[in-house]
Amino acid sequence: MTDPYPTQPPQQPYQQGVAPAYPPQQYQPATGGYMPPQPDQQPPAAPARQGRKPLVVGLAAAAAVLVVAVAGLAVYEGFIKEDSGVAACKAMRDGQKIVGDDDAGDDKLTEAEYREVRGQFEDSRHDDIKEHGTALVDIAWQVSNLPKDQEMGALAFLGPMGTHISGLQTACANQGVIVNLNQN
Repeated sequence: MTDPYPTQPPQQPYQQGVAPAYPPQQYQPATGGYMPPQPDQQPPAAPARQGRKPLVVGLAAAAAVLVVAVAGLAVYEGFIKEDSGVAACKAMRDGQKIVGDDDAGDDKLTEAEYREVRGQFEDSRHDDIKEHGTALVDIAWQVSNLPKDQEMGALAFLGPMGTHISGLQTACANQGVIVNLNQN
């Protein structure tokens, strides 16, 4: 048995993807019932999604800056900045003192001068300059610290000194700096 007076029209399902012809209704709490949306009202926008994209872009930019800075430093240190060992070779070639500016006539090497000169050779990028330069400075340090009554002990250093003088001359020449360490 069917109700001759239906209180509500029967709901028809959407047919073939077509929506019903009546507009959607929204609940209006102020009026207590359903009212159609007003034409000037738009449904509230969904909250903006806080994505990770700005963070990823920021991290990528920071990484790119870091890579460029490291590469720039490597190029500067490797090709632009003069090698400390080559600079020492040029100073020897030109007859300049590598360290110290004392005109006291004292040939004794102070510990600070020893460390400074040795550091110049030790910081060289060229292994042969580093090897022969530091060895030659070490020998000069040992000879300068011989006691007054044992100067003849310096003769024991003549062989190694000759080896490292020759090796340093060759190492400097390999970098385009001709040094004559066999001067008076």
